[in-house]
Amino acid sequence: MKTRSLKVAFVVCGFFTLYQTTVQSAALKGAIMACKDQADIKKALQHSSDKDGKATAAYFKTRAESGDCLQLTRGQLVDVDERDGPLWCVRPSGGLDCFWTLEKAVDLYPSKASVPGEQQQQSGGRGRH
Repeated sequence: MKTRSLKVAFVVCGFFTLYQTTVQSAALKGAIMACKDQADIKKALQHSSDKDGKATAAYFKTRAESGDCLQLTRGQLVDVDERDGPLWCVRPSGGLDCFWTLEKAVDLYPSKASVPGEQQQQSGGRGRH
């Protein structure tokens, strides 16, 4: 009985170790839309031939109102859950849902200065001596 429990514990630990190694923390390079369904991002990219951007803006507005898409902000911390060519599925830190966006918008190695709050923490505690 103890050996079976031990085996189950090893399997569970192995799963969590594997899961942790496939998720990578990152920050966003700029403001960008992201959607739960990869097809929504692909459809929005098809609108890129739209010269004035009205079709793209209207499309994202309806998807955002339904909660299927959201606006991610520059410097926002995310976890990269999945990668599919130029599209990556990112999960905002602390969030449960994964949203597809362009890989070009994701910085896998953000500098401390590009992460919100980090710059303030570095200089905030120093005073004149």
